[in-house]
Amino acid sequence: MSPDDASMATCFTESQLGDQLVIVGGMSVWSLCEHHMLPMNLHVTAGYVPDGGAVVGLSKFGRIAQHYAGRLQVQERFTRQVAEHLVDVIGRKDVAVAVRGLHLCMSMRGVRLEAARTTTLHTGGQFAIDPVLNQQFVTLAGAQWNAA
Repeated sequence: MSPDDASMATCFTESQLGDQLVIVGGMSVWSLCEHHMLPMNLHVTAGYVPDGGAVVGLSKFGRIAQHYAGRLQVQERFTRQVAEHLVDVIGRKDVAVAVRGLHLCMSMRGVRLEAARTTTLHTGGQFAIDPVLNQQFVTLAGAQWNAA
């Protein structure tokens, strides 16, 4: 319950940027459900469109996810917090974050549905208005989860 500091922004200058979609997946973090005090495993995929001659250091994505997982959480808030932090880092709203969660409060107590998963998606900027970009992100995020 002591989140690591995720405030150190690491961006690198890159002059050869085009209209690229950058997606970082395979980030698995554990947090505690604030309603039941039971663990939840959150698989995070984040994407952005680099612009302005800078790219975000890849480890930054994992640090942000770990930071917000290090406190009592609900998955919906966690997804929004990761997205908003990335918006602050890149300076634009062109960010998408998808989270697929395994909640032990669903699988080990109550309804005991071991295969139940919860998916949340936060999109902003180009991801919210461009259906092709949005679909590309959703497709690639789903592929990340299927590969795990």
